[in-house]
Amino acid sequence: MRYYTVHLPRALNRSAQAEGEAAFSAGQALGSAVLVREGFNWLAFFFSIPWAIANGLWFGALAMAAALALIVGLPEIFAPDWSIRAVLLIGYAVICGFGGNDWRRLGLAQSGWELVSIVAARDRAHAFMRVAHMLDEGGEEEARPGPTNRTPAPPAGPRLDFGPNPGFWS
Repeated sequence: MRYYTVHLPRALNRSAQAEGEAAFSAGQALGSAVLVREGFNWLAFFFSIPWAIANGLWFGALAMAAALALIVGLPEIFAPDWSIRAVLLIGYAVICGFGGNDWRRLGLAQSGWELVSIVAARDRAHAFMRVAHMLDEGGEEEARPGPTNRTPAPPAGPRLDFGPNPGFWS
């Protein structure tokens, strides 16, 4: 099992809460949802600067370019052998790979996206199915006929318990 964080635009989430969830459709939310996988990012490992630009991380791409320029340029001053240069470049790529998805989440949060839920799934398609089920389940609760004197539900935060517990090593 892999873990995915589900992000929705803040404007969509706020308007749904203000209008009482009636105007908020699961299809609209699912169409605008962004899923970011937990773990290592191979694209950020191999193509760090183009990956950052493609994901809208402009300052991150600038920082990566500056770090890469230091890694390539600094050894020219000190004239080390090829093994030190290789270690520096591999270390840079590993840091970009491990930090890539976290940097993307940070960029989404800074550009107006809100963390809504964390989903455990086999792959991205299964994660989208789980998110659709979660959003549809929330809409059905409002549509069901029931007693009119119900107490209002407390505001829901991010749902961290969605899905089976795959264990520590999954």
